Amino acid sequence: MAEILTLLGIRKSFGGIKALKGVDFHLEEGEIHALLGENGAGKSTLIKIITGVHQADEGEILINGEKVRIDSPVDAAANGIAVIYQELSLISSLTVGENIFIGNEPEKGPKGVALYDRKAMYEKSAEFLAKFGIDIDPHTPVSRLRLGQKRIIEIVKALSRDARILLLDEPTTGMSRKEIDTLFQILSQLREKKVTMIYISHYLDEVFRICDRATVFRDGENIDTFNIAETTSEQIVHAMVGRSIAYERADVRDLSAAPEALSVRDFRTSIMREPISFSVRKSEILGITGIIGAGKSELAHSLFGAGGKAIQGEIRIDGVPVSISSCMEAKKAGMGFVPEDRKTEGLFLEETIAENMLIANIDEVVSRTVVNRKKREELTTEMGKQLALKPLIPSMAARNLSGGNQQKVVIGKWLLGNPKLLILDEPTRGIDVGAKTEIYDMIRNLSKSGMTIILLSSEIEELLHISDRILVLRQGRIVEEIDDIRQASSEMILAAALGGK
Repeated sequence: MAEILTLLGIRKSFGGIKALKGVDFHLEEGEIHALLGENGAGKSTLIKIITGVHQADEGEILINGEKVRIDSPVDAAANGIAVIYQELSLISSLTVGENIFIGNEPEKGPKGVALYDRKAMYEKSAEFLAKFGIDIDPHTPVSRLRLGQKRIIEIVKALSRDARILLLDEPTTGMSRKEIDTLFQILSQLREKKVTMIYISHYLDEVFRICDRATVFRDGENIDTFNIAETTSEQIVHAMVGRSIAYERADVRDLSAAPEALSVRDFRTSIMREPISFSVRKSEILGITGIIGAGKSELAHSLFGAGGKAIQGEIRIDGVPVSISSCMEAKKAGMGFVPEDRKTEGLFLEETIAENMLIANIDEVVSRTVVNRKKREELTTEMGKQLALKPLIPSMAARNLSGGNQQKVVIGKWLLGNPKLLILDEPTRGIDVGAKTEIYDMIRNLSKSGMTIILLSSEIEELLHISDRILVLRQGRIVEEIDDIRQASSEMILAAALGGK
């Protein structure tokens, strides 16, 4: 096959961090080429360079063998490149036809007098939809479509502008199996028509089902390119991870005799994809992992009463059934929750360290609407010392702290309430190695003191390092339970999370 897109020696740095280190990438006409790698591997940076969002520091881009400059998304579109992101760009208040041709509307009238030809727009939209066997009336408002239908309309919209190279970023996220089947039928038809696609996905079962080749990125480098028909998921996972890592736990604990601190049975809220069942024993550190879109954060929010209405199932704490429909009820039940996004969900950045720490425990420092400022400072200072908070200035605004110290403030807020169960969602994301070590030590010490910990993390090595047991989520369901951490490896867990061949 002829190469339609070639990237040679692509380098890109951000503030001294090398995101791409001289990458070569070759895309053949009419293929579906998977782009794989763990978070931070360089996939997103490469895609943004191809689509003109970023410009490479060094290297060349060739289309059909001709060197081109792609300095903006407009340049990318002019070169026949279109991207379908997870976050849809459709306008819900417009019809399917209006969305397909928005900004590219058919015109009529004499030369020099451009009139909007609505009739032609709907006729051409109907032709595109029929061409791929899509049974959707172009007059239908997009607001009435299901997610899978919307994503298909995004593809049709790109094709209406003569896109020859489609970049599909996690295209099946949130779609039902039936919608995925329809999408794959359309992708197969496009391949037959010589439309070329880059397919970004964390799901290896999808890659083996629809892709022709796969390129693996790791640490900003192109590690290898595989012919899907001639490889296995194990080979790809090994290329993504780079090595097999098994952690020997010096402090592996037998908690089989410990009482259940939390029992979840067939539980599901409106933001969860599937009902889920699991249990955690007192003082256990339960690790939960999965790739982006697996449902970790949805589960965490749901357990803490921030996941919408409970649809089914039961939660028991210390053997007693509880109804948790709000964060306040979760706190009263003895739970604490450190969310993934500390800046938008965990902190009031403009408020002080003291105000952030006491916001969930205001009764500790308020008497008859009067704030005991001395006690507020004492409690904040005591907790700050326990967490090695630096600088420990209760009156300092939270926004002036480093990421690691901001996270300590969020954790301290819940520890001041003495929870029995602490849910930590990506607690070390975006913080330095030193702060990570301190948080690991804190988690261990809390566990040894009798607190139960649920640690949700996409960093597999982190979970292997600290967990007593690990659950692996994929598409909202538990697909693997690892009781013996000593026998686990990052490859084993990643393969379960990806759903390989």
